Amino acid sequence: MRPIGHLPTEDQAQTLVDYLYLHDIEAQVETNRGGEQIIWVIEESQVDEARGLLSRFRSMPNAEEFSEARRAAEARRKAEKKSEIEQNKRLPRPKTAVFRGNRGGFTLFLLLASILVALLTRFGENSAWTGWFLIAGGNPFVTALQGVKLPEVAQGQIWRLFTPIFLHFTWWHLLFNLLWLQDLGQVLEARIGTARYAGAILLMALVSNLAQFFLGGPYFGGMSGVVYGLFGYLWVRNRLDPRFGVMISPLAGGMLMVFLAMGMFGLVGPTANAAHFSGLMAGAALGWLAAHER
Repeated sequence: MRPIGHLPTEDQAQTLVDYLYLHDIEAQVETNRGGEQIIWVIEESQVDEARGLLSRFRSMPNAEEFSEARRAAEARRKAEKKSEIEQNKRLPRPKTAVFRGNRGGFTLFLLLASILVALLTRFGENSAWTGWFLIAGGNPFVTALQGVKLPEVAQGQIWRLFTPIFLHFTWWHLLFNLLWLQDLGQVLEARIGTARYAGAILLMALVSNLAQFFLGGPYFGGMSGVVYGLFGYLWVRNRLDPRFGVMISPLAGGMLMVFLAMGMFGLVGPTANAAHFSGLMAGAALGWLAAHER
């Protein structure tokens, strides 16, 4: 942005700004301490052309082409505003994920299943029921990198690759995850459809569960890996494809990232950090792929 000159009155300055606008040159007016109207041109590449039009205006400020500029500019702005409104009506209305909206069918299933499993397992205190949802049995403090395998999965209990997401070990753990699942999940399910949404959830669950198993052992649970996957999907998809129509509020995104950092630094007790981070990466990758679909 650069000043191109000044005019003595506000009326003349506005007339020139309107005249420049009709020539597709964006300009602004600033009043200096002496009361003069300084004309600023936004685009550097248009400065020379704007100076030429300013000189022309100074030489004959009462010419008809200038006196008609105000009216013509106003009509053009109204037409452009109307066109913009019509175009916005055809775009999908952005939905901000801030704990609102109707639950989708699969999201509702995940919410109810998590509550049911929490009651059956008594938040992990009922070891018999809890064992059916863990990814594997054995010593809960021995990681897969130390030689623990997935014998139950190898014997056909494939559900164990996914069911740890339904386990929660405290009421606040359950509440935290379900609030975020309702918020992020229902809006994404409504946007991409239940079938694709369910597939994305299963993939996020698989990736986050396996990552946590290999790095932390078999005794873990929670929907957090999926929640971070949903966050990653929505954030990346909206950044790459604004027409997608769903955005993460800065407050929501900030809260999730702060909690992720607190977990990694051990400030909130035992957390499934590998599940959180891998779920986030899996969701971000899915969001990237979806944004580049043709």
